[in-house]
Amino acid sequence: MAYVDLAELKSVLGIGNIYADSVVQAVADSAENVIKPYLLHNRYSIISHQLTNNVAFIYCDQPVDCYVGQSVVISDVGTVFNGTKTITELIPNGFKYAKTNADIPKHNVVPYGWATFDTQIDYSTVPEVREASMAIAVDIWMQRMGTTGQQGVDFAPQPYKIGRAMLQRVIGLLGPHIDPKGLVG
Repeated sequence: MAYVDLAELKSVLGIGNIYADSVVQAVADSAENVIKPYLLHNRYSIISHQLTNNVAFIYCDQPVDCYVGQSVVISDVGTVFNGTKTITELIPNGFKYAKTNADIPKHNVVPYGWATFDTQIDYSTVPEVREASMAIAVDIWMQRMGTTGQQGVDFAPQPYKIGRAMLQRVIGLLGPHIDPKGLVG
């Protein structure tokens, strides 16, 4: 389930079927993509990897809270490494799993990939996350379709709505679900 439902967004915007579903869906997806990285997920950034003697080594940017035998979804690190894997051994800031392939020397992953473990929450069912996503979707739509950008209808300067302030307007709704690792730096 998505954070922003297409039919609900159309209803909130009052646009019915005037615009193609693909256009409105792109706005809904964008809102979800804005919110998702700030939420607490059981995932870690993969900074490098290697494959030696049919064993894949995954190195993360911090210690990984996982266990031998646990499943992990590896993504955005290349087709050789991507997919659902079963951890066979823990290493400092990472883990190993069995992978039959030619050896690949250790090298950095740029941009970082992801190691995603099971989580106990489906954010698409959390009302405050859905409301924050809807508010951002409406902001994106209004900015895209309206004249409320840098200059208003009367040519008086207006604040740009799709900036850092967009997330700040909904941060109170997301408060209990924000990933503290995403706020450091």
